[in-house]
Amino acid sequence: MNEFLPLLQQGNAWFFIPSAILLGALHGLEPGHSKTMMAAFIIAIKGTVRQAVMLGLAATLSHTAIVWLIAFGGMYFSQKFTAEAAEPWLQLVSAFIILGTAIWMFWRTWRGERNWLQAMQDRDAHHHDDETQIVDTGHGKIALSIFEEGEPPRWRIRTLSGNRWAAGDVSLATRRSGSSFAQMFSFVDKGDYLESAQTIPEPHDFNVRLTLGHQRHTHDYDLAFHEHHHHELDGLEEGSQAYQDAHERAHANDIQRRFDGREVTNWQILLFGLTGGLIPCPAAITVLLICIQLKALTLGATLVLSFSIGLALTLVTVGVGAAVSVRQVAKRWSGFNTLARRAPYFSSVLIGAVGIYMAIHGYLGVRG
Repeated sequence: MNEFLPLLQQGNAWFFIPSAILLGALHGLEPGHSKTMMAAFIIAIKGTVRQAVMLGLAATLSHTAIVWLIAFGGMYFSQKFTAEAAEPWLQLVSAFIILGTAIWMFWRTWRGERNWLQAMQDRDAHHHDDETQIVDTGHGKIALSIFEEGEPPRWRIRTLSGNRWAAGDVSLATRRSGSSFAQMFSFVDKGDYLESAQTIPEPHDFNVRLTLGHQRHTHDYDLAFHEHHHHELDGLEEGSQAYQDAHERAHANDIQRRFDGREVTNWQILLFGLTGGLIPCPAAITVLLICIQLKALTLGATLVLSFSIGLALTLVTVGVGAAVSVRQVAKRWSGFNTLARRAPYFSSVLIGAVGIYMAIHGYLGVRG
């Protein structure tokens, strides 16, 4: 760092921007940047590549913001203020948020599996001629079925948990083999359930796209219906009768859409990412402080930004690697869905253990 000061005074530090990016990437590989927790979190929620990118960028954003806050705060309040002094308190704050996230993940997994088992029991209670799909919308469970007892077949939607959907917020399209989504269905409220206004032509062998809208945006859910209980899929990778978290399907369909930050799961991801980046980097803070003292604020900001870009590359790569690995394994191993239902329990315990470790480490640091 002593050699860096003359370089700044000579104005040659601009050549170090590529090096700052590389150092940021290498810095992300060091212990203490929540890479294990981020990978575990992505696996636990069966997140998409987009969610993995969000997680890495959120961690980078908070990591960079902490550098600026500590640098300016330290200059304003005290010349003796150091990143090392703030780190234990930041670890304590991070630990409590991480523990809360671990508890939420465990509860979410337990509730999802319990609701799925209950939904399967509800489906088995239907008439054997009815084909029923259970959809976890993220706001509750619904059962989509073909009802044809004593009347032309129609779609029926029953709410198993959560608030009931308004008929005007629901639409459905079917796709038969070799064709696009052609037949559209609207719904009317029948009191205890929603029923399609249009009848369903035979045969009942098609893929279905169910569209649910709320708060001025929609999500699509891809399902497969086959006569005689055939469960093969026809071109819809996400459609499956095996248990899948609804958010995995919805976000996979919405990957090309503008991200809507009001979705609860996305807020959880952003919160977790922001928390993971709270631990400051003393080296980056030192460089920024030197630049500020030499009245080279633009240069300091550029170097910190370059450092953050490198850090983001590492964290995003870790998250995307976890997301892609999950999807590839799911394609090649039929038993992965069963394992995936239970893996989040281990992930939540792992994240909780890291949170406890951070809490102990931060507490010891505060006590000195």
